[in-house]
Amino acid sequence: MTDLDMAMNFRTTAEDLIKLSDSLDLFARSEVAWHDNTPVDVLVKLSTDEHWLVRESVAKNPRTPVNVLAKLSVDDDFDVREAIDSNETWINL
Repeated sequence: MTDLDMAMNFRTTAEDLIKLSDSLDLFARSEVAWHDNTPVDVLVKLSTDEHWLVRESVAKNPRTPVNVLAKLSVDDDFDVREAIDSNETWINL
């Protein structure tokens, strides 16, 4: 099973998602950032990922802390900033 396959599986545990957050596969990291079981501290870490696609997934995750969303709201990448507008946590502030 590839990192991406594991990250896309809704049954993947938080422990496995922590490991996958260091994957070389940016698509796997992006899926980890979007996954319901990803611990908040991993979302915080992934919010500074070098690739915009990973940060965009963090911005979309409703479990991402507000202070992290605030930082992503001024991200250099337009897609990351735009993704925050669909985050229920951000919308409900």
